Amino acid sequence: MTRAERAVLVLLCIFAVKFLFSTVARFLPVLQTVDMLGSGRHPVDVWLVLPCCTAVLGTFCLYRRALRAVGMRLTRFDGAVLGICCVLSAAFYLHAMLGRQSLYLWDNATYYNLQVRLESNFADGVFMGVGSTIYKTWFNDYAPFVINILLEPFFMFTARTANTFAIICALLIPSLVYFSALVLLGVLRRQLAPKSPRLFTALGMIFVLLMPLLHVALYRGMPDLLGVAFAFMLMALLTGYHFEAPAPARLVSLATFTGLLILTRRSYMFTVVTIFLFYGIYVLVRALHGRNRGALVRFVQFAVASLLCVGLPLAPMFWRIVRADYSDRYATYQTGGFLSELSNQRVYLGYFLLVVLVLGVLYGLYKNGTRFLSVLSAAGSLVTILLVTRVQNMDDHQSLAVAPFYLLGFFLCALAVANLPRRWMQAVPSAVLGGMCVLNFGACSQLLPPRYIPTEVYSGLYFYVDNVREDMDGIAQVNDWLRENCSGENSAYMICHGVVYSADVFRAAALPDESIRTILAYGAVNPGNDAFPKELFTAQAVLTCTPFDPSNHTEKINNAFLENQETYQPFEVAATFDMGNGYTITAYRRVKAPTVEELDTYRRWLAEEDAQFPYNFSAVWDQLETAFANNG
Repeated sequence: MTRAERAVLVLLCIFAVKFLFSTVARFLPVLQTVDMLGSGRHPVDVWLVLPCCTAVLGTFCLYRRALRAVGMRLTRFDGAVLGICCVLSAAFYLHAMLGRQSLYLWDNATYYNLQVRLESNFADGVFMGVGSTIYKTWFNDYAPFVINILLEPFFMFTARTANTFAIICALLIPSLVYFSALVLLGVLRRQLAPKSPRLFTALGMIFVLLMPLLHVALYRGMPDLLGVAFAFMLMALLTGYHFEAPAPARLVSLATFTGLLILTRRSYMFTVVTIFLFYGIYVLVRALHGRNRGALVRFVQFAVASLLCVGLPLAPMFWRIVRADYSDRYATYQTGGFLSELSNQRVYLGYFLLVVLVLGVLYGLYKNGTRFLSVLSAAGSLVTILLVTRVQNMDDHQSLAVAPFYLLGFFLCALAVANLPRRWMQAVPSAVLGGMCVLNFGACSQLLPPRYIPTEVYSGLYFYVDNVREDMDGIAQVNDWLRENCSGENSAYMICHGVVYSADVFRAAALPDESIRTILAYGAVNPGNDAFPKELFTAQAVLTCTPFDPSNHTEKINNAFLENQETYQPFEVAATFDMGNGYTITAYRRVKAPTVEELDTYRRWLAEEDAQFPYNFSAVWDQLETAFANNG
């Protein structure tokens, strides 16, 4: 055990003792003052820094162990390629993000919100921080536990704005992806012995550096890309190992990277299933064919141990995903299914990268020693897409679950070029592939105009963020009004939930100040996933906009609200805000107790949604009606 690994164990023991003390203090108030020492931003939360720094150090130790397990030593050429990739990537993201004046909204803001919430949870004490983190990992749809923990040591020393978070992600995560890709290429280089190993490595890294699918989500502040790094390490650890001999360090690394990959993003769970499904079949067939009973026993032992060490602690998360009918909950967005998603993936890749993938797969099937890798690339992509579409559609960030299989096919294409018999025969296709990768990435990132080549050839992913906001002063005025006139959790509600205005806009604009997120409830926009908003009856203020900015059933809610206002006058106009862009935000203050008659208006307007999702509508309305009756 190295010194760094011993340091990780010592730090974990210290944190475990602190957690036990915090748990006891939770039930003994006399200890709570002592327990809160070091918690909160003074200037940093000591008890959050400790586990997060431990996680970063532990990840470093894990990578070092994995490199030793696969016998990988990076050469000076590898280091030079890695350095070039990191510098070019950092330059691109800094150029795109420095001074960015747009808001990060919708899914783009989810990870930043969770990063801020992680700090808030630990500010309430270690017991609450650990408990809320475990709960969200088990039961939340978005549970990027690994992302938040690894980024926190860097994030907590910044201004903690959304753009700062995005820049940190863009500088750190691609570097780890490039390093992990280099490890996988090094393992493949040793096993497959290309005639031109440096060309194989360089061309493979060009595919990683310039694949638009890898970067488009990160460009918008979504760090899902981290999972690709862990998937590369899984592939590197599995390549060339058939359980024919004991390898405890390799197996521990495999199990750990598996857990990290699953905890990075829910969709990567299907990447894990696919990798081990195909690799397990390959190992079993090989062992049976060679009558190697020891390999069979070791593989079964590893599978059982992994299920106990990784699967059992995460069982609540798996059980929730298996039980949930996401196709029903996200019916508003769910369209097409598997065949439609295949068409989407073709667009995400574009014809150029699709041809590269096909050529790599065909070459892998042709050449001895690469047929399993070829099957894993092609069939693994299809199986992963099939599994994910049983749950939900695949936007660009969910499609990162398939990216490792695509890139494996690209690496096989690079192998085909590197194995050509003459230098000039290698140089010409390398120059064409490299040049096309530059043009493809340039067109998608809008750094280069898509000229001379049909747009269908390029990847259909264009890097963008929301437009620069020119209404930030108006947003600040609305938030100031909410702070002055509303008190308590979810004491205000905003009906509009469209592209221009929604509760997300005002909540995100205030961060890292969380006061607005406490006051202004999250808006209901997805009828299959979001329950009817009780805050229309319980909030002190309800806000809407003119002209109305609709999405899904929110316009019906707004029409019902205005009808109630005209008929029963349960609210008074408390304030209006000219946002300077043709929109006006109107804040209504409730002046009358809610009634069943108001509720009936919503029942009438939302009858269609209620028929489809009664658990989100009738169930809530019945509770409200009972509450009104009890309140007289």
